[in-house]
Amino acid sequence: MRRSKPRPSGVGLPDALTPTALAVCFWVAAASRKPWTGVVPAALAAIFLVWDYGLWRRRGVPWHDPAVIALGLPALACGLWIGVGGIALDVGRDAAGRIALEVGPGLALTGLTCTLISYYGRHRP
Repeated sequence: MRRSKPRPSGVGLPDALTPTALAVCFWVAAASRKPWTGVVPAALAAIFLVWDYGLWRRRGVPWHDPAVIALGLPALACGLWIGVGGIALDVGRDAAGRIALEVGPGLALTGLTCTLISYYGRHRP
């Protein structure tokens, strides 16, 4: 498999979106205070996002690298769980708390992770 050379300068989409996704993870972990629907999935998502980004960088920012794509999938699952886990487990929150601490961040993390995965999975033009 051919690997592209690392870009000497410039900012790629993962350079901007990974820190943003990590900020969402930190927000959920710090604010939700619910271990199984907030803290644990946010921590797992952060670990996989950092690992994914690091592998992508180590391999020289490749095009369509299956390992880099696959490492993003657990973070995607964690984002989905953050969004629906509180509803599924009937975590006691009012509507505003559910939006601010579960659904909103879950949708944000899911969207950011999907964008990262599709960027990592791009093909050469």
